[in-house]
Amino acid sequence: MQNLFEDLENLLQQDQSFISDGAILKNAVIEAALNLDPALLKILLQSKKIKDHFFTDVSGTMVFDKVKFQEFVSNKAFLPDSYTAFKNRIGLMDGNGSYLGQSRDVSLVWPYKDCVLEGGMTKEDHGRSEIFWNTTLAPDDITRFFEPKVMTNWQRWDQGAVEADQPTAAGEIKSDDNLLIKGNNLVALHSLKERYSGRIKLIYIDPPYNTGNDGFRYNDRFNHSAWLTFMRNRLDVAKSLLRRDGAIFVTLDDTEVHYAKVLMDEIFGREKFVAHIAWQKRTSPDDRVILGNAHDNILVYAREQGTTKRANGTFKTIFEESANRLPMTDKQRAEYKNPDNDPKGPWVHRDFTAQNQKKNGKWGREKQMYWITSPSGNKFYPPEGYCWKVTEEEYRTLEAENRLWFGKEGNNQPRRKKYLSEENGIQSSTWWPHQDAGTNEQAKKELKALVGTSEASEFTPKPERLMSRIIQIATNPGDIVLDFYAGSGTTPAVAQKMNRQWIAVEQMDYIETLTKTRLKKVIDGEQGGVSKPLEWSGGGSFVYTELAASNSMFLDQMQSSQDMTALKQIYQEIQATGFLRYDMDLSSFDIDVFESLPLDDAKRVLMDCLDMNHLYINLSSLKDADFDISADDVAATRSFYGVTP
Repeated sequence: MQNLFEDLENLLQQDQSFISDGAILKNAVIEAALNLDPALLKILLQSKKIKDHFFTDVSGTMVFDKVKFQEFVSNKAFLPDSYTAFKNRIGLMDGNGSYLGQSRDVSLVWPYKDCVLEGGMTKEDHGRSEIFWNTTLAPDDITRFFEPKVMTNWQRWDQGAVEADQPTAAGEIKSDDNLLIKGNNLVALHSLKERYSGRIKLIYIDPPYNTGNDGFRYNDRFNHSAWLTFMRNRLDVAKSLLRRDGAIFVTLDDTEVHYAKVLMDEIFGREKFVAHIAWQKRTSPDDRVILGNAHDNILVYAREQGTTKRANGTFKTIFEESANRLPMTDKQRAEYKNPDNDPKGPWVHRDFTAQNQKKNGKWGREKQMYWITSPSGNKFYPPEGYCWKVTEEEYRTLEAENRLWFGKEGNNQPRRKKYLSEENGIQSSTWWPHQDAGTNEQAKKELKALVGTSEASEFTPKPERLMSRIIQIATNPGDIVLDFYAGSGTTPAVAQKMNRQWIAVEQMDYIETLTKTRLKKVIDGEQGGVSKPLEWSGGGSFVYTELAASNSMFLDQMQSSQDMTALKQIYQEIQATGFLRYDMDLSSFDIDVFESLPLDDAKRVLMDCLDMNHLYINLSSLKDADFDISADDVAATRSFYGVTP
């Protein structure tokens, strides 16, 4: 093996595109291999040893095994750096660079980062090490996957429809309609691009945490690289939907939040990072571990950079420039007093100093360095390293307007008055205690009260107070809020109560019995969650629709199959009506061998036979008679995409 390493290193030295300062560029070599770069292949074929190891002769044609080559070059034993060499020497890593105590590699830069991870997620998969069908599609294979899709079963729900328990026809899809969409969220996001690109003010998602045991109805046990691919595909398209002043909030626990932070730095830009919020999700300790996890993390990223500079010289994002403050609580209002009977009303006092920096022997804010005399005659100068917050001229104006406070006896360092009458709310910190944002336990009680214990028992929803806090900060009435992991529907429920337009996507069947039911009760004026503080009394409407299934219908059938007889029947139907992979050889499908497979393996085989480009019906097939799309659904789909007959 070592001789093979040396031969390859010597060969690669021939091409300047693979070396820098005499060192081999591993990433450049791997990228060239995956792209079947002719220059690289020509170099590799010069060595018989390399050729025999990575090429196969097929009827006189040399076929390159790029996957095997990529794994070989990625091996830490090939061109190890001094750090890796030392780790190997003391025995902390195996030959592939994995820690010995781990069974899987964990890496942010994974070989097929640009592939699309598609997932079908059902309750059946809970507890499995991977979601049931979990396939990566290389970019060259995605010919139809991201095209806009046909939507069916359009329904409009308003107060009249809720009272009659019967939806009306959706008709024209208006620009301010709320939307509840059933279907795979990756596919749905690409369909939403057609209408909502650059229009969404807030995206909030509560994706799988990847813990393996937190009760998600989505499978929640991806390996790390699969989870990162899964998230990257969705965040990429989500970014394109945001307005220039928009932001995305992502809730995660400690399992993946640090990986997600680096991933989102890459997708949105590190300078677009706004905050890492810690939300206290529980009040009682978790006795199962030494350090009980009492909080979840919320990562906040903005779409675009702004022009306002922060104190440290960096620029605020446009979102930060326009974000709203939180309304004051009664307790906060009570802090405002009027000990000097100021005619402008109650006030609190705030620090009148600011940090100053000394450069080249001089203070940076010299105009804010001056003596101030208190009413009692005491003189004050800014402490070392500080200056006053305003210039002397501005100070004189504040003094004349009685906007400064020198203490009850008039002999303290000045502080500035902040009047209750001039407040437009308070600025949020990044610590959100349960008193302000609620807990998971409270959220579960809210959900049970709405839909019953049986439907709510398997969910860990977010509290409405948490969502109202996020929506208050990030949006204004009329703005669009998107949640493509809608789950029990907390985000759209609160958005409607706060007079925001919303779009929610959920692919699980409980969208009918849980999510839709909850949103109908919101229209009917339910008084749970934040309804009373917001004085919500009902009203509004939403439009429900589903991505029109094609091959995804067969996937659903496979997942629910209980025996081989059902699978054989599905296989026959696929041959007659489904879209099979173009490279599948039906003549080699031995039904006897297929029947001998374990049931789960047989399901995987059938799923691999399907063409993933045809999971749902593309808009271009809207008029295809084979799909039997109703006239109402054709009209509503055309209205949604703005397509004329």
